[in-house]
Amino acid sequence: MTNKPQKFWTFSLELYDAEGVAAACLELQDAYQLDVNLILFCFWHGSAYGKIDQELLQNVIELSIEWRTHVVQPLRAARAWMKLNPSPSEQFDSLRERIKADELMAEKYQQEKIASLASEFNRGRQCLFGFDDIGKNINSLLHTVKIERDEKITSRLEILRSALEKQVLGSR
Repeated sequence: MTNKPQKFWTFSLELYDAEGVAAACLELQDAYQLDVNLILFCFWHGSAYGKIDQELLQNVIELSIEWRTHVVQPLRAARAWMKLNPSPSEQFDSLRERIKADELMAEKYQQEKIASLASEFNRGRQCLFGFDDIGKNINSLLHTVKIERDEKITSRLEILRSALEKQVLGSR
């Protein structure tokens, strides 16, 4: 089936909302320091364009590292600190919720920048949806960021793959 690319953010929200996906992504983030947006990118690109070109992957990783280091991680650290050090104050809770919302907006911005790079790189390209390309994309990501695939990674990625498969079959 030919696939019209879905917006990366919309794709991510729908996949992330599927049963077990959020927990699997957070485990990959916490245990391996894998950027969830990069994992989701591998799935989205595989479904929208197929296999990721190594140059594009490298550009997306570099963009993501810089953005995560300077924007996402400081917001996440502030929110986590506030969660561990609560204050019985409505103002404190409101600020923590605002930081959480800003963190989500930072993630969305990162995805929009990634999607823009991918769109430019893949201009005029369409693919036939295939799960093999998603697997190749994940393997390229893991190789590039020097993380060795193990059973835990494989099982968590299978949760995402299964959820996406259900969504694709459900949309036919």
